[in-house]
Amino acid sequence: MKEYDYSLDAIKGISCILMIMAHIPLYFNGNERVFQIVAGLAPVLFFAVSGVTTTLQARRRSFRSMISFYALFVVIGFSYNLMWRPDIQAFKIMDVPQIIALGVLSVYLLEKYLKPPLYLYLLLSLIAYSVHGFIGHRIPDFPLKSVLFTETIGFTYFPWMFAFVAGIFAYRCNNRVNLILALCAGLLLAVVSYGGVHETDFVKYNMSVQYLLLSLVVLFGVFYLFRRKKSYASTNLILYFGKHSLLFLFTHLFLILAFDRLGLGRLYIVWMWGLALVCTYAAMRILLWLGRYIEHYMDHPVPWVLIVVGVVAVPLVTSNRDFIILAEAVLGILFSLNYKKLSSLMSASPSSRPLPATQEALHDQA
Repeated sequence: MKEYDYSLDAIKGISCILMIMAHIPLYFNGNERVFQIVAGLAPVLFFAVSGVTTTLQARRRSFRSMISFYALFVVIGFSYNLMWRPDIQAFKIMDVPQIIALGVLSVYLLEKYLKPPLYLYLLLSLIAYSVHGFIGHRIPDFPLKSVLFTETIGFTYFPWMFAFVAGIFAYRCNNRVNLILALCAGLLLAVVSYGGVHETDFVKYNMSVQYLLLSLVVLFGVFYLFRRKKSYASTNLILYFGKHSLLFLFTHLFLILAFDRLGLGRLYIVWMWGLALVCTYAAMRILLWLGRYIEHYMDHPVPWVLIVVGVVAVPLVTSNRDFIILAEAVLGILFSLNYKKLSSLMSASPSSRPLPATQEALHDQA
């Protein structure tokens, strides 16, 4: 059995902490704004690790079980979209859950049926960006264009697929290559930014070359650092967040929105970051404790049907923004606490047997 690789949890944990810095709904100038821009790269790390863990799932999961699970992942994931945009327009926007589903299924097909050589993953990451940068804006409108190509907001297939495949390369290559690529990307970033740095160059949705290069610096640099580290304390807070990153995704966002609603945005930004981090950790501990009392109900399809119906129905039956945010947060947290149960339901078969706990954790998607 392969030894559990804590570096993936650590990278996801770093991504979680960056999310808090990026998601405080305030605009800042100076050093704080620089931190917010860098923190906005959190999805790059999250998607990169998702690509890696998908290669591990490809060895044991059927395509039918994968597509069934991620179809529901997309729909239930709209609860996250609706927390950000509490109206029916949220269903038209690709956000983190939807691009994870597309990226994971793409990597699964690559790894399961094509088994490309390592260098091809690096090449595919550059192709994914090139399609966005040189082709996407020239293509006329068609029904799925907002899913495939970035317009103004949302995570679309091009260019964000680059992070999934680049993560696989960063995980499998000689670790010194990660350091070299991080330095090369940093050098190229300095060259293309010569003559001035403009904040508009670092807007993630309509990704610029500068944003891509900064993303690659962070991606390869973080993989280099955490692959070098051979041991982690079991009580490490970063590992805790990484292990429960899907729960973190919903919990931290709900708390940040609640703080903003209560007018706490007047606090100094560093205090806001600290408050959100501490409260998210405490809330996660409580939610995981409460989750033990409901998890046995989630072994059956009926609760999942109700969750799916609830996610879709709430914004259709009410326009109260606070109620939509609260209801979708509850549904999203229920999902994040029990998504492994849903995955088991999707892959259940008469001959299936549970994997040992450590190996199952190794394949943990979120």
